Amino acid sequence: MNKYKICVYAICKNEEQFVDRWMDSVNEADMVVVTDTGSTDQSVEKLRLRGAVVYSETIDPWRFDTARNIALNHVPEDVDICVANDMDEVFEKGWREKLEDAWQPGNTRAMYTFTWNRKPDGTPNKQSFMEKIHRRQNFHWVHPVHEILQYTGEGEESIVRIPGLVLNHRPDLTKPRSQYLPLLELSAKENPQDDRTAFWLGREYMYYGQYDKCIPELKRHLSLPSAKWDEERSASMRFIAKCYQLKGIIRKHRVGCLKQSPSARI
Repeated sequence: MNKYKICVYAICKNEEQFVDRWMDSVNEADMVVVTDTGSTDQSVEKLRLRGAVVYSETIDPWRFDTARNIALNHVPEDVDICVANDMDEVFEKGWREKLEDAWQPGNTRAMYTFTWNRKPDGTPNKQSFMEKIHRRQNFHWVHPVHEILQYTGEGEESIVRIPGLVLNHRPDLTKPRSQYLPLLELSAKENPQDDRTAFWLGREYMYYGQYDKCIPELKRHLSLPSAKWDEERSASMRFIAKCYQLKGIIRKHRVGCLKQSPSARI
């Protein structure tokens, strides 16, 4: 007999290709609740056929935190444990048993392993801890993009680590990133002292070739008192160096073009 009532919840837009794989992954839960934000494919129909409870919502202006908070609001109040994940993420089988074995009634959220990507031979490449399993009450999503769960209850959190619980990221690499940059700029405006937002924004500027914006933003990241994670600090330094290098290559290319074509100076 199950110890807790567990609900998986997610947001969705045109995820038809992932529905069956995702539902196979989360079917150990007591219920699956999905908030669709405007699919034009067969996502909603396929999810309902597979047993998910689907709500349709319009999020305008679009923000990931708003969408996830609406999705969380659709989770029934009597749920003991909420499991937030995306439809391009796949749990390894047996996750529920591992979660129930470790979870105690006083816990606020769970920490588990997240596999970002894999090597060509299929073994994990980059892994980190994820904390998107939480109790139903006293949680709220914040930040327009790269959103995080914020605890709103009183006192200290009680976080339990779940040995052997693994969530694998298997994304659609063809999806555009066009909405990320303006949302990151908005997030930096709303949260100017958030070091991770500064890092992500600077990195996004680099992806778009906006080196004159990337360099000062990543320098700002390094200057923030909370920017203490060595891996991100090292990445910011590498990205800054890369931007200076690319700016130099572009400058040399332009000078070379001018020398070859005097008419271009006009």
